[in-house]
Amino acid sequence: MNTKETKETLTVKEILERQRLLEEEAGEILSGRFDECTYNKGYIRQPVYACKTCKPSEGYGPGGVCYSCSISCHSDHELVELFSKRNFKCDCGTTRLGEAACKLETKSRNTVNEHNKYDHNYEGRFCWCNVDYDPEKEDNNMLQCVLCEDWFHENCISGEKQGGKRFSLPDLEAFEEYLCHKCLDKYSFLKPYLNSHMFFSGQYNKDQRVNAISDENKDSKSSDKMSLPLTAQTSNKDNEIAATKTEGTSSTISLSTPVNNKRKIEEDDKADDCKEVVNAVVSLKKSKNDDVNTCKRESWQIVSNEVEIDLFCVRGWRDELCRCHKCMELYKQHQIEFILSVEETYEPPEDDDAQKSLFDCGMKALNQMDRVTAIEGKRSIVSEILFSFINHINL
Repeated sequence: MNTKETKETLTVKEILERQRLLEEEAGEILSGRFDECTYNKGYIRQPVYACKTCKPSEGYGPGGVCYSCSISCHSDHELVELFSKRNFKCDCGTTRLGEAACKLETKSRNTVNEHNKYDHNYEGRFCWCNVDYDPEKEDNNMLQCVLCEDWFHENCISGEKQGGKRFSLPDLEAFEEYLCHKCLDKYSFLKPYLNSHMFFSGQYNKDQRVNAISDENKDSKSSDKMSLPLTAQTSNKDNEIAATKTEGTSSTISLSTPVNNKRKIEEDDKADDCKEVVNAVVSLKKSKNDDVNTCKRESWQIVSNEVEIDLFCVRGWRDELCRCHKCMELYKQHQIEFILSVEETYEPPEDDDAQKSLFDCGMKALNQMDRVTAIEGKRSIVSEILFSFINHINL
């Protein structure tokens, strides 16, 4: 039996190909510049990374760092990508992350970002199941809640992971964003939106842990979600009837009237048609832009607090949110005004060198050196290579 380990033999071509693939992967992942910390930009929505290596100062929990600091200051640390978090200010170099100083921005050692909000994500744990996230082992899709910005496993949302399936999730292509039932319990005034065609809903009774909708209601609800709003359907139907009547009347009159009268009747008919179209458009606009004094939610069915609801939001769902005085006050009171529009998320500027090879980057750096420094650097490298080669021959 041969106990010697078989060593992998690679050709120069294979080594260069591996290097190229690694460079491409690095260029895709690290496509932005990482020479500026976002600390001075204040509390913004941005990509955040939790550092599990930096030990928090006494009395503080774990913190997070911005994209640039994750590379420039914590590249050799154990990081957990949290993706986007709102109202976050970089903790790198502050009291929360211990003794390590930020290499990109000078900060006082006593700095504390008091308006940052932290949850179990900063400890590397996610979802209601509170498990440690391991990207190498995780095989279940996860959805981020728009409100709390935590991430949840699909099979935890449906209840399948707990041993009993409560409901089936819609196809991922069928919705754009997700609102978890914990947040909807907290902001219960949002629950009536399950009546809207802009949301798919998964709901169940808290006590029985079963789907609260019968199959018959499911089918009817599904058809409602896919149909046009009633106001639009009615207006279109009225327009069709009006057009039919107008065409019939004008053709009958034209057979027994002089040409001049016929032209006048046709002009009147066209004017009537235009008025009807304008009225229909105005009617649709009124139905879309509800009166600020009329609450859209109050016209829908009341939802019991005993029913837990997960909402899956269709593209354009924010336009469906009521903007009456009462609802606007509720958004403000609960500090969730951000839900009314798509949030701006900071992204680092594009790095022009991200797609370049190491050779190209090296040549660029070399061309920026003065000639003496470049020659001395080359001489040093050549000497090291020759020295190692001589030692190898002697052995």
